Amino acid sequence: MLLLAALWSLPGVAQTSYMKRADRFSSDSLKGTRNVLIDLRWIDRGQRYAWYDVEQGDERVYRLIDLKTGRQSTMFDNRRMVELLTPYADTARLPRPDRLGIYGFEFDARQPLRFAFDYNGHRLQYDIRRASLTEIAPKAPKEFHSGHWDRDYSADSLYWVTVHAHNLTLQSQLGDSIRLTGDGEPYYSFASGGAASGKGDGGPAGCWLGKSHKYLAVREDKRKVGEMSLVDNIEGRPVARNYKFVAAGDKEVVHQELHLVDADSGRVLRLDTERFPDQKIEIPRFQAFPQTSQGAWFIRRSRTCDSMELCRVNTADNRVVTILRETTKPHLNEQLFEYHVINDGREILWWSERSGRGQFYRYDAHGRLLNAVTDGRFVAGHVVRIDTLQRSMIVEGYGGEQGINPHYRLFYRVPLDGGKAVCLTPENGHHSIDIAPDGRYLLDRWSRMDLPEQRRIADLNGRTRAELPAEDISAVKARGWREPQLLELLAADSVTKLYGVVYLPFEIEPGRKYPIISNVYPGPQDDQVPLSFSLDDNDNMMLAQLGFVVVNFSHRGSCPTRGRDYYTYGYGNLRDYALDDDMAVIRQVAARYPFADLERVGIYGHSGGGFMTAAAMLQHPEFYKVGVAASGNHDNNIYAQWWGEVYHGVKQITDKDGTIRFECHVPTTAELADRLQGRLMLVHGDMDDNVHPASTLRLVDALIRANKRFDMMIIPGADHGLPIGYFNNLVRYYFVENLLGLPQRDIDIEKHE
Repeated sequence: MLLLAALWSLPGVAQTSYMKRADRFSSDSLKGTRNVLIDLRWIDRGQRYAWYDVEQGDERVYRLIDLKTGRQSTMFDNRRMVELLTPYADTARLPRPDRLGIYGFEFDARQPLRFAFDYNGHRLQYDIRRASLTEIAPKAPKEFHSGHWDRDYSADSLYWVTVHAHNLTLQSQLGDSIRLTGDGEPYYSFASGGAASGKGDGGPAGCWLGKSHKYLAVREDKRKVGEMSLVDNIEGRPVARNYKFVAAGDKEVVHQELHLVDADSGRVLRLDTERFPDQKIEIPRFQAFPQTSQGAWFIRRSRTCDSMELCRVNTADNRVVTILRETTKPHLNEQLFEYHVINDGREILWWSERSGRGQFYRYDAHGRLLNAVTDGRFVAGHVVRIDTLQRSMIVEGYGGEQGINPHYRLFYRVPLDGGKAVCLTPENGHHSIDIAPDGRYLLDRWSRMDLPEQRRIADLNGRTRAELPAEDISAVKARGWREPQLLELLAADSVTKLYGVVYLPFEIEPGRKYPIISNVYPGPQDDQVPLSFSLDDNDNMMLAQLGFVVVNFSHRGSCPTRGRDYYTYGYGNLRDYALDDDMAVIRQVAARYPFADLERVGIYGHSGGGFMTAAAMLQHPEFYKVGVAASGNHDNNIYAQWWGEVYHGVKQITDKDGTIRFECHVPTTAELADRLQGRLMLVHGDMDDNVHPASTLRLVDALIRANKRFDMMIIPGADHGLPIGYFNNLVRYYFVENLLGLPQRDIDIEKHE
């Protein structure tokens, strides 16, 4: 440490050299040093063959896989392909084995061992069996259909619905045009997207019901919702930008309406959907609507987010019928919940956390329970494929295999009618899959922070059909890079297992103590602890090389995939719930690594992590000495309704006169301002329309009134994300100065590359 301090006292060269040691292992510096991508493509929907290309040495090699036998072969020899391509080449740019210049591969489904490609303006076809190349007719250019983005056509294209000046308009191929509504206006519009607050012309929000001539339209009412304002200070005269924003506890919230259009009669009916005060109606916007010609389904939730109903709109009599009811205390799991209406509405797959662990259940069209689909072995996540003919589905699963981090995503094939689930991806790691369109095979990719990506092709029993090349990081390791360490530690209750990552300096000097920095994001909707392989997630590896032990752990209450009790741990204590677990983890890390310095602890985070950082510095100033809080929602009472009301709680109150109102108050960091003892930097973008800058400025105001010294950085023009490169460098400079005690004299904060 004395040597390091002595170096630091020299002119700016020594400072730059010190920072440059860490820059060698930044994400930018390590670009191009790993074989990352394998782009597998299925031939003829994956019935028999697939192919991929991969770098081998200086050449890109193309490989063919026989899915039935698992046999892999080279599609062609690069040197032979050079000979075959030369007659079609320009003399000024001849092909080489390491630069073939071919693209646009297309296999013939009828002849899967033949493929066509483009080269130098020629369309060529290669026969794998014969190793021969022939020129064929160029591909006919695809006809470009501009379509009508502002129209929603019925299944037979006889009618279409559009929106003009916020009102629904029905038109037919016969030329008839009917304006269905006349009360539309900005923020009370049938238009979708940004048009709802503008001119109100464009496509509607809704869908046709199966092959019928009935259309379900959605309208949101935001007219009474309050506004927030930002000031754009970058160019010209500063200009205010106003936007609608519902904050926790607001009296006025967004309301949704459903309208049923009968195109044959030219009439529209507003449906009676009211059930809960200030309810929320949810119809999936970016996937196929659950719909048939006889009806459509939607969800309505209570504002307290502990009750919801699945409803069906019956097109025969225009009634709204409740099919299923669900109540889960203290709140529903909005992150994992989903439902699927299958077999033309005769069956419903319904996700529920009623048992404490999210599972799928099968109901009939009338809401009668038929069977549990998943058996509780794992927490069921999102469904990725449903096969109604084979009576099975493929679903994400968490925590179902012994010895595997319960945060890792695995995949299971589950019988719809109940029965044993088959784990398709049993290897220890975080998985993602790509299922062949034919449904017989899948590509499985998995990794961990200490394991580069592995790849294989498997069948739907989980059996490996072919191994693919794993990600190669040998060039990175040759530079001195080392994997972070994965740890399983205990929460503050000394019972619950917590999982995370520890980044260590690559060179540990004997006898030296290294400060600990906790990189935090408490959730609750996501903990942001990296699960898949990354060379330098969030620049934490680079930060460690400056002389720190950096930890990133999940805390109780931070992960929706570990069951109801774990997920809702922070309910009613949104400001402070993660702090005890964070300190418990840091103490265990210090006990495991003798060179970790428990007397010098730093903490930093962004958004919810910024909120947690300030809370930690103020609640436990004896423990946390330095913090950087960026874009923090320090006052959740002016933050989004969904965050504070769902995760902290909102009370529904009925006054004596029968008026119903809602109350929500989340404790703020400003309430603790007088406790600050350490060094705290607050960072915010002045154009952040997610977490308004006022959230940070209210903490600033409280710190000033408490006569506290702190640092602040307002980044002009920055939204919630911040300029990541600059911010991450700001973090490392701040910790070097205040945890290592090495003052900065160089003016440039950019990376020294």
